[in-house]
Amino acid sequence: MRTLRIDLDQDLLAAAADIMGTADSNTTVNEALRRIVVHERQLRNLERLMADSVFSTGSTA
Repeated sequence: MRTLRIDLDQDLLAAAADIMGTADSNTTVNEALRRIVVHERQLRNLERLMADSVFSTGSTA
């Protein structure tokens, strides 16, 4: 894994660690990245399903 030096908002890092139950900064950042990727993929899949569903607002006449 590549090492990258970045400045992090310590209050946000602490809040994220508390929410996710992680014990260190590295684990917190990696878990936050993993969760956002999963979330965005789920959102895009949901949007795609809704666009293709019978509940879409497109005309079916």
